[in-house]
This record gives sequence, structure tokens and C-alpha cells, in this order.
Amino acid sequence: MTSDVVALVRNEPDIPTVVEGMIAFGESLKLREAGDGAFHLYDREGRLAVSVEVPELVRVPGEVERLLGPEMAARVRLPAWWVEVRVATGVPDAMRVARKFADDIVHWQGGAVWAGSPGGEAP
Repeated sequence: MTSDVVALVRNEPDIPTVVEGMIAFGESLKLREAGDGAFHLYDREGRLAVSVEVPELVRVPGEVERLLGPEMAARVRLPAWWVEVRVATGVPDAMRVARKFADDIVHWQGGAVWAGSPGGEAP
């Protein structure tokens, strides 16, 4: 079972660079390519904690609102890169790592983070 966090960013994301920055600032992670532009992040025990899916460019008006609700749609301008981060359940700190990744990529690229169910963002 997984949970999702979505980062919507203005520029094409450089996922390895963001993760390398997280590691440089103390996160105990191992980054591995998962094929076709996707990445897996493993914790210090070698457990898969987070999967970062291939970023998708969203250009269609109304698509963000349809998928994530009007509040999130109001926070981003199109085109935007949709970066989906899947969090493995049962792995300590996995949600924190996913949120940190999403927050960091938005910090550097501009945009917004969504976590939770459509229509209701998690804190």
C-alpha cells in the first residue's frame, strides 16, 4: 500500500540533484534509477521508502483541478511538471522523506505540494 505526494513545479525537475542535496544535508538515503526516468529512494536499512515517478508535463487547462481539486489548481500555473512521489507504508520516516523531497523540489523550481486526498491537502 502506498500514499502519494505530488509536486507541481514550473521547470523540468532534476530529481537526482534534489536527492543529492537532501543527502548532503543529512538524509540517509540511497538513490537508484528505476528505469525510464523514475527513481527509488531507499532508507539506511535498504528498504524502499519512496518512488519518484517520471515527471509529466501538464498543459491541459482544468487537469490539475480535475485531479487535485480547485484549491490546488489555484496555486499553480500551467504548464507545470507533475512529479508524483509514492510513499511505501510501513517504512518509518517514508512520508517525511517524501514531503521533504517534494518541498525541496518546489523550493528550487517553484510551484506547490499536494499530499492527501483530492479536495483536501495534508499539512
